[in-house]
Amino acid sequence: MLKRIIVGVIGALVAITVIVFRNTPLLSIVLAFFTVLAAYEIEKCVQVKNKAVMAVSLVFSALVPFYYEYEPELSSRGITIPVTVVLAIYILLLFILMLTDYDHTKFEDVATVIIATTFVPWGFSTLIMLNDVDRTFPDEFDGHHGLFFILFGLFCAWLSDTFAYFTGRFLGKHKLCPKISPKKTVEGAVGGVVGAVLSCVILFAIFDKFFFTVHSVTYLEVIILSAVLSVIGMCGDLTASVMKRNFGVKDFGKLFPGHGGVMDRFDSALFVLTALYASILITRNVF
Repeated sequence: MLKRIIVGVIGALVAITVIVFRNTPLLSIVLAFFTVLAAYEIEKCVQVKNKAVMAVSLVFSALVPFYYEYEPELSSRGITIPVTVVLAIYILLLFILMLTDYDHTKFEDVATVIIATTFVPWGFSTLIMLNDVDRTFPDEFDGHHGLFFILFGLFCAWLSDTFAYFTGRFLGKHKLCPKISPKKTVEGAVGGVVGAVLSCVILFAIFDKFFFTVHSVTYLEVIILSAVLSVIGMCGDLTASVMKRNFGVKDFGKLFPGHGGVMDRFDSALFVLTALYASILITRNVF
């Protein structure tokens, strides 16, 4: 327990440092680092042995956060990167590389790599997009909304997990998904949702009173969205648990002693952050 707390404090300090320097190149550098580690952990979990496939996929993963960081600047200079074409070439290349070591490479290995190195990098990159939400929607948000949405997403993922853990530990009686995660309880899940909603309401109240100059978000939206995102975060955690059970591993990695690897810490956050950014796009009639 002490080791988990110490690592958790260190992780919090790292997160605070990144948030403080979120408008500098440090953000994309850190996200690229975590993206590569997370993608590698998944590939190692499913036992991908084709080194060429792994090398190309990890390089691609590292580049994705930098693309989203510098895409607005490139666009302002008239430079457009055809994302669909790049993605198609990348997928074709992975399948071609599969042929170079077909004795040790399964089709499902490449399919897993494609999912891991597109969803995971995009999930981490949503932190950049959330941070720049005032540039994307200048009439809807001000410069403080970026930090708010980043904290909002992390609260829904991590505080939900924390509240669920302690509620389940002291009040848990009914198993939530015993075949997937035996320790999770219905009571813990409810406590996680309630804790996330209360935390996000308090967070919003502080920002709305002291920081926001554009008041485009309401308390009702915060309550509904935080509850939904909390459930989505739990689904992300359970999805990661299914994958680990399928391949017989306890943790994706060992970067954080007592907590596992990057994917063990960010599985729910990746689900929450992608859903949060998608909800912003949908409610702002982008689609």
